[in-house]
Amino acid sequence: MTEHVQTTVGVPAALAGAGEAGDAFAALAAAGWARRVDPSDNTVATAPNGLARLVFQPESEEYATGGPLWKVEATGFPSGEPHEAITRRPLGWTATFSTDVPVELIVAFLERLADPAGVDRPVPQEPADLVA
Repeated sequence: MTEHVQTTVGVPAALAGAGEAGDAFAALAAAGWARRVDPSDNTVATAPNGLARLVFQPESEEYATGGPLWKVEATGFPSGEPHEAITRRPLGWTATFSTDVPVELIVAFLERLADPAGVDRPVPQEPADLVA
């Protein structure tokens, strides 16, 4: 019996090719994201707080007609808190990745998105002469 040994080789990220889609879902599972397969056999992972989701859509009409394979969407409001929609402006964005984007780059994007620490931003300060 021949033993199969897997080797790896360094490849420039820009030339790496698609990779294994499961790596992206493993990264999100480690962060507590829920994963389900929709009736069309596309896979959707949703953040625990409901603020974002990843759609891997190889069976979608959008992908079949030249659209993205991967879609990351920010929803703007936590699930279960619709009353906040009245007092907060909804925020939303979509990031898409085509078929050949290296999954390692998608994983890096998703790990940063799923990081519970969030994004550090400077707090705007009011000018001293406007403070009463």
